[in-house]
Amino acid sequence: MAPLYGLLLAGGRSTRMGRDKAAMVLGADGLSQAQRGIALLAGVCEKTLLSLRDGQTPPAGCEGVEAVRDKPGFGGPLAGILAAFDREPSAAWLVMACDLPFVTPEVLENLVSARREDLAFCVYASASDGLPEPLCAIYEPSAREIWKAHAARDHLCPRHILIEEKAPLLELPSSSRQALENMNTPEDIASATAPKEIHICWFGALAEERGCREESLTTTAMNAGGFLAECADRFGLPGLKSHVRIAVNDEFARNDQPILNGDKVVFLKPFSGG
Repeated sequence: MAPLYGLLLAGGRSTRMGRDKAAMVLGADGLSQAQRGIALLAGVCEKTLLSLRDGQTPPAGCEGVEAVRDKPGFGGPLAGILAAFDREPSAAWLVMACDLPFVTPEVLENLVSARREDLAFCVYASASDGLPEPLCAIYEPSAREIWKAHAARDHLCPRHILIEEKAPLLELPSSSRQALENMNTPEDIASATAPKEIHICWFGALAEERGCREESLTTTAMNAGGFLAECADRFGLPGLKSHVRIAVNDEFARNDQPILNGDKVVFLKPFSGG
């Protein structure tokens, strides 16, 4: 198959947000949205580029990342996608917007594993409306001419293009239904980082250390790993300082899996025979 390159779209003007979304730090890892996006793409792509508008300064922390400038005469995400294909027409491009803080490695790995040489597009369906999500998707080299044909008739909305082209859609992993929710406004940020009530179940040695088997905790952590770190600091439990597996709603979770209001979280220490 064609080599897979990553393209992080960071050339928007963030008008509704009122400040550069790519430079915003939302999680406890201290990374900007642009830094986090570049790291995610680098985990599954041979090469990763930063998509910027003409004259735009790279976000802090991304100064050394190779940049591709928007194709002149076009606006929106398609300007970045077309510029990427002009740069490397024989590559497939995993295109991701910089304002998707809930995307996890699992989401990108599933996308990569679903690639097919005979399909121009590898696209998720949005969990909110079932429509194609064009800004976390893979476009094979054959997609280039499709994009160009639509652009020639001033049809510039990637989502509408994917609908018209009847792109087959993938379902998001069950643990990542929130993955494609983007952050466009301060209200979106406030909602994502608002306090949430999490129900904790303790087992084995951790239950003995804590002195209970169930309790609820209000947190502003955005993902399972952040919640684990918060609990370790808040409760001072020695058992949480070493290797612990996390389950969210009865399924094992990665540290970067988002947690939502009302979720059940279980911390599990390794045990003999399992």
